[in-house]
Amino acid sequence: MSAVRRALAVLPVVAIAVAAAPAQAATIATVPCFPYVQGDDTKLPILATGFTPGSFVRVYMSPANTPPQPASSSTADAAGSFALQAFPPSFKPFSRNLQTFNLIGEDRTNPAAPIIAASTFQMTRFGLTSSPSSPKRPGQKVKYTARGFTAGKPVYVHFRFGGKTRRTVSLGIAKGPCGIVSKSMKALPTKVRYGTWRTFTNQSRTSATATPLWRDGFTIFKRFF
Repeated sequence: MSAVRRALAVLPVVAIAVAAAPAQAATIATVPCFPYVQGDDTKLPILATGFTPGSFVRVYMSPANTPPQPASSSTADAAGSFALQAFPPSFKPFSRNLQTFNLIGEDRTNPAAPIIAASTFQMTRFGLTSSPSSPKRPGQKVKYTARGFTAGKPVYVHFRFGGKTRRTVSLGIAKGPCGIVSKSMKALPTKVRYGTWRTFTNQSRTSATATPLWRDGFTIFKRFF
């Protein structure tokens, strides 16, 4: 498989610290949902404001309801703000396709009254999955799910064989911050041909190679019949 692309859940200890923070109300935020691709080097953009000018700020990321994990750090500018790019956190467990994470910034310039900002974001695996993941026959009904695409636009799966698109199927409109859409249909919704098939998933009805693009494949053997 390959890819081509490119309600707060705050820990109790953080909630207590935020309540004790000064009225300047520091903030820290990132994109609502980060489309994750294993092996890709795209980083998570983080913006923060309201910290002590010139202060050292620690940044933590962790799944909701788990202890904060150090992720990065930065120095606030003269206005108490900073912007950075950080590697995305890991899914826990790693088999997850969608998960909510805490994002925390901590400024301990004044240990007696640390400035802490917190928010949440989601992370999803970009691409296409099916359930069951290994259907036993082409006509078996499966649920295809696409994640990480642009919300409000349709997602298409192009079923290709021998270098040609044999059928293009719309999964529907991607919804929510993580651009997710699902549809139940035959594992192979077109004429059966034995051999290796490729699925190209994107948001173009007419072009199988338009980006953002997810590519995957499967093989149909005669012995299945």
